[in-house]
Amino acid sequence: MASAVGVAGGKAKLFVGLSRMTHSILDVAHPAIGGLLVFGGFPPTPIILLGLGAAFAGFTAVFALNDVMDYRVDREKMAKYKDDRAGFDLDSVGQRHPVAQGDLSYGAAIAWVVFWGLLSLVLAFILKPLCALLLVAAILLEIGYCKLLKRSHWKALLSGAMVAVGGLAGVYAVSGSPRVSTVAFFFVWAFAWEVGGRNIPNDWSDLDEDVHLGIRTIPVRFGRPASARIAFGFHCLIVATSLAFPLVSAIPLPGLYLAGALAAGLWFLILPSLRWLRLQTTDAALFLFNRACVYPLVVFLIISVLMAVGS
Repeated sequence: MASAVGVAGGKAKLFVGLSRMTHSILDVAHPAIGGLLVFGGFPPTPIILLGLGAAFAGFTAVFALNDVMDYRVDREKMAKYKDDRAGFDLDSVGQRHPVAQGDLSYGAAIAWVVFWGLLSLVLAFILKPLCALLLVAAILLEIGYCKLLKRSHWKALLSGAMVAVGGLAGVYAVSGSPRVSTVAFFFVWAFAWEVGGRNIPNDWSDLDEDVHLGIRTIPVRFGRPASARIAFGFHCLIVATSLAFPLVSAIPLPGLYLAGALAAGLWFLILPSLRWLRLQTTDAALFLFNRACVYPLVVFLIISVLMAVGS
């Protein structure tokens, strides 16, 4: 019994690492926030359950797809360079790049991607056909991102658009004609978070390896100090757009929301970003990365509590 549990746990760790499941869980906050902003409260329970299921399945498939498409480059990187990052990294939950390490077969990884991708599309289609189309668009953006791995640092924009478009599925799940201003502010907020909060600091940590492998990223193109400043600009944009949410959505107790959103932005983004700018170390970049990954969940909790209290 103990050995069977150990084997099952080992397999689970492989798939958790393949899909970077900490991210697929945390990223569910994006469509959830989009739905709350547009609906102005909590949607009916069936919509919430279908939406959460579709979002989790979609992000699980997309992150696994990234590992599957990049496994040759990941294998080359892991063969040439030791992963000596300082500090804790959310990406290290589960086994990093299990296909590249040869611990998970390519076929099993493809089957995993197909299962979660189809499940996501089915659940999204039940919500609304448009939601399924948005998820397809998000998958295509992720494929484009992977295809540009060694071709252009502008691929980071596709990654930002992927997260934002995936989040829009939550918007259109609760409204067929949301306000354009709400959609625009939400899209910019999610886009800026992915590029500045997750993509740039993560690539910053891998800069030396990426240069030698010919991988094109914003830090490779602009260097460490400049790319950290670019990321800081995105962090300021994230906080600014979050503070504008009460202008485009009926968030109860807007004064409390502004205080909470500002505090969250300072604690999870601005202060770690200033520390990173000052120290210019991998540890500081990963510290920001980990904080930034949690930030959308915190914003979701702030909005949820205020809507529960104000209803």
